[in-house]
Amino acid sequence: MKKFLVMLLLATAVVTVAACGKKSTSKANGAQDSGNGAPVSSETQTNESTPEETNPENGLPLSKQPDPNAPVLHTIMVEAPVNGKLSQVMDAVETLTEQTLLEKLISLGTVGEGTTVVSFTTEETGETMAAGPGAPAGETEKKVKNGKLVLKNFTPGAGLTEEDAKNAVIHTYVADFELGQCTLEIQ
Repeated sequence: MKKFLVMLLLATAVVTVAACGKKSTSKANGAQDSGNGAPVSSETQTNESTPEETNPENGLPLSKQPDPNAPVLHTIMVEAPVNGKLSQVMDAVETLTEQTLLEKLISLGTVGEGTTVVSFTTEETGETMAAGPGAPAGETEKKVKNGKLVLKNFTPGAGLTEEDAKNAVIHTYVADFELGQCTLEIQ
């Protein structure tokens, strides 16, 4: 029994030494272990430590530059039904107009199909308010405008009352066109 235990202990020691020896031979050949058993050449390791050149205009690495042909999108806030309740939903449109905003309200289910814009006008109130984040440099105040939206063939979205749909349209136009207030007229 003693001989068996000694042989088992000796076999374990031999396997351990052999495993350690395998790692040291791969390092001696100029490669390093990547952690998953695959050797990593010293050339690859040098490239990883070299910082990638950046674009001086935007500071991004040259391999991560934005697509110059991608459209510029305007972020909008739309009140739309979510899980049976009206909620503010962020979305985007290529061009912010009264028509594209109504189309987004229709596609999200706030307003029924067939609703059309007759007119949308804004007028200055003579008041000013503090300019918020994103205002051009040096601009500390902006003029307050009110709007008037006229819609035709207005129907509320599925599951919404007419009053809730009207309020959602008003809130959406006020937020996206940065108005003091907006009146809605239905023809």
